[in-house]
Amino acid sequence: MMRGEDINSIESESGIIASLIHNPELSFYSEYLLPNHFTNKENRCVYTAICDLARKGIMTIDPYNIIECLNSSEATRKYADELSIDKLQELVEMSDVLARSTVEEYKMLVSNVMDAAFRRDTFQRLKECQALCYDRSEENVEQKIYNIIDDVMTEFSTANEVPPYKDVVDDCWEEIKSRQGNGFAGIPFKFGALNEYATIEPGELFIFAAEAKQGKSMMLLNCAIDLLKRDLAVLYLDSELNTRLFTARVLAHLSGIEYKRLTAGNYTEEEAKKIDEARAWMKTRKFTHIYIPMFDQQSIYTAVKKVKHTQGLDVLIVDYFKGSGDGDAFDSYQELGRFVDMVKNQICGEMGICGIGAAQATINGRVADSAKIGRNASTIALIQDKTPEEVEADGAECGNKKLRVILNRNGMQMAQGEYIDLFFDGNRIMYSEAKQHIPQTPY
Repeated sequence: MMRGEDINSIESESGIIASLIHNPELSFYSEYLLPNHFTNKENRCVYTAICDLARKGIMTIDPYNIIECLNSSEATRKYADELSIDKLQELVEMSDVLARSTVEEYKMLVSNVMDAAFRRDTFQRLKECQALCYDRSEENVEQKIYNIIDDVMTEFSTANEVPPYKDVVDDCWEEIKSRQGNGFAGIPFKFGALNEYATIEPGELFIFAAEAKQGKSMMLLNCAIDLLKRDLAVLYLDSELNTRLFTARVLAHLSGIEYKRLTAGNYTEEEAKKIDEARAWMKTRKFTHIYIPMFDQQSIYTAVKKVKHTQGLDVLIVDYFKGSGDGDAFDSYQELGRFVDMVKNQICGEMGICGIGAAQATINGRVADSAKIGRNASTIALIQDKTPEEVEADGAECGNKKLRVILNRNGMQMAQGEYIDLFFDGNRIMYSEAKQHIPQTPY
């Protein structure tokens, strides 16, 4: 006779635990999988502990950490009694054989366990429905059966609830009002003229494009510091500079001391105090810089989840989106497309995080790999040097760089020849808004 407990996926349960022992960050990909979905008690207890450790940023999974984690909470202390150091040590040793290394394999195991749990729970609930049908004294049987089935479907649904529009319109309007301020929505850029076209908003991805070595990374750094001055939490993912070199740029930007003098130690005692003040200020900010020469979806998603769980996160900055080539961050254009899609939708969209990034432009001002980047970016703004003729026509006070909004799904696009005037001082890693020129119009 078939029993509910016979419906299980023990092999997949073991594979999940083994994979998490080696890569606990994989738990961020199984947020819908609950301890009670496991049939094996030991697996249930270990899964609870590893997920809790990963959320706390603890990535060393050994018997001691598992036991201590379970003992740290009254709600999970009973799980610790189900385990022993010897059992856990045996589990850790076996994990070498069973562990899966890719997100796709791990998700497949999770899907197997959830499918078995869904079938098992449905089986048990249908037995309850059967009992209701046999009992002629029961009233409102139809409603009771609906409730039983609905409970199962709700617990195992991994899709977000889709409410009718009438239930969300008021909340949407309140969110729209909450983003209003100074004539625009969202978090403003440091350049007032740019805010007329687009701002930094949760769920959106703003891309700065420029030719190679034309100040993309320095623009992102300027945006990061401005956001930190607004007391926002920022994660900066960098495929270009390690944290030491990035720090040198930050200190040059904040202190106003030329980068070469700062890194060579050619500064005065007074300037040394400015550097110390800049370092002290950075320590008060909610900021994380991670150097990842070769981007991949799992490491990026894990980094974002970890920082969001442990430190909070308002804005993700990606330096930068690029396709295959010498020293590039991706092995293929297809991978680039999947990565941009993940940043825009799974990170910015689903997590409610603001996204800012950079991409390389061609000499003709077109965004390289535009098919992969443009279809997911909310706004793309092109940074270019002004020509000598433009500098002369606009005036030196109107700066040496121009910024053109070339794609914008959230507002206006610029007409041909229209641009925002910026001043760029590469020695001090500084972008600032210049006096805006008066466009020349034919009489």
